[in-house]
Amino acid sequence: MKRVLAAVMRVTPPAATRGLGTVSRRAARAPGLLPTYLKDARGVSIFHPETEPEGVLQLSVAENHMVEDLLVDALTELQDFRGDLIYYQPTHGRADCREALAAHLTRTLCGGAYELDPEGLVIGAGCNAVLENLMFAVGEPGEGVLIPRPYYAAFEFDLCARANMVVLPVSLGDDGVAPEDQHGYLSAEIYYPTPDKLEDAYQRALDNGITPRVVLLSSPNNPLGFCYPEDVLMSIFDWCQSKPGLHLVSDEIYGGSVFAEAHVPGARDEHPEWTGIGQVAAKATRLSSGALGNRCHIVWSLSKDFALSGLRVGALYTENEDIRLPLQKMNDLCSVSSSTQNLVSEMLKEGNDEASWVRRFEAESQRRVHERYVLLQEVLEEAGIPYLPSGAGLFVWLDLRAWMEYGDEGHAHMTGSSMVDPSLMESIAAAAPGAGEFMARGGASQGGEQIVGVPSTAFNMADAEAERRLYLKLVHEYGLLLTPGASMRTETPGLFRCVFTATDDAGFEEVRQPPTRTRPLNLNLNLNPIPLLLNPNRNLNPNPEALKRFARFGASEKPSLA
Repeated sequence: MKRVLAAVMRVTPPAATRGLGTVSRRAARAPGLLPTYLKDARGVSIFHPETEPEGVLQLSVAENHMVEDLLVDALTELQDFRGDLIYYQPTHGRADCREALAAHLTRTLCGGAYELDPEGLVIGAGCNAVLENLMFAVGEPGEGVLIPRPYYAAFEFDLCARANMVVLPVSLGDDGVAPEDQHGYLSAEIYYPTPDKLEDAYQRALDNGITPRVVLLSSPNNPLGFCYPEDVLMSIFDWCQSKPGLHLVSDEIYGGSVFAEAHVPGARDEHPEWTGIGQVAAKATRLSSGALGNRCHIVWSLSKDFALSGLRVGALYTENEDIRLPLQKMNDLCSVSSSTQNLVSEMLKEGNDEASWVRRFEAESQRRVHERYVLLQEVLEEAGIPYLPSGAGLFVWLDLRAWMEYGDEGHAHMTGSSMVDPSLMESIAAAAPGAGEFMARGGASQGGEQIVGVPSTAFNMADAEAERRLYLKLVHEYGLLLTPGASMRTETPGLFRCVFTATDDAGFEEVRQPPTRTRPLNLNLNLNPIPLLLNPNRNLNPNPEALKRFARFGASEKPSLA
């Protein structure tokens, strides 16, 4: 025993030598990887027609608050408890739950064209948990994950906090993105990853000493709200297959949340039909078996399609038998309870029957989301706010660049070498941890470790501050909490994600018919320090004037960029 203790003492430095007292560096580092809009969402008084009539409309966190009435009673009736549920379960999930999920995902994600094997499924506590475990299984610390910009902000936490991967943003050239037509619609095509763009990011990573190990694709796309055309997915799949050792991970968490009404040319909002990576693999000619193979994987969750984020049920599908056992063992740290798995089995087991509860829920949920989206379209178009037409997910991508205000530094959106000076970035980060959220973090470090690996098109200080100023103005003066584009690594400042399902019907009426504010908003935002550092005397207190929402925001005066 003395020898063991002596060995531990030799390899475990005292807390004082780590310089962090009672917390390790890696633990202290982890919260800084989370986007600040999630903290802001917890720090505001959320609108309620009776208890918080002057509250903020929380439209930044991707949840669906429109279907609670369809879920609670139905799931209460389905829940039961049996003796076999009280004992240890298979670490990768109960057989009946995996079978029900495999059938469901074969139908919804693969359109019946590609059958998923229950043995290839691992059921864990949310999409982020199974994604993190997958990174452990296929990558080594310091290897890279290529993700097309803009991307889901919390990917950086999921991939870096414990798996220690390096995020490699793929620039797609949306710099100076412009409306597509007289309606102010943005073009989806500029956001499609191409083999050339992927190759460029891949080679730049190698030039910077980082080995790309994974391409992570959000499909349907979050935050952009569209489905990728089949030919785009096929080109990505083939390009990944051409790179030895490179894995493709398709995050299809919104695969059952496609609400576009029409997929035909000439429709008001023309959208590609949903195509899952399983359907692409079934048609692939590169793999003689037509299978996903050892280097293509799918992740999914109940959180979006079923609005059940609180249940914490995620699923990973892989056909790589070499990683199945490690994944099963690591999943022991994030298993889903037996009672929850039993509920999921009961909920999904009759999914092939069109009269089943799950099929009726899907149809009604998609109808409600589409109806809400059409109402939001009317508001945006009346207000003259450009946007990217949405057909999937729970959100719409807004172009608010015309409302950005610059100080004496003027408009200076630049790219590449024009990013914030790294020494300035480090000094600000040291003085105010978390400041990097609204700065160019390409190539930056946190605690001496790389988070985003390859410098690329990014915001300079002027753009970062202007977007943050607009973000705060939307909250304080208009009562709207949106997701800022900076947190999603967009290449162009002034673009925001609006989660139009994140409030109930009473809340959404506030968007359409803004009430009068009778007292100041009660805000406790975790403000990003950059504006305060640049001008400590700036007044960021809530504006006590009338509560304004999208319609009034759109009518507000746009600053001159001359």
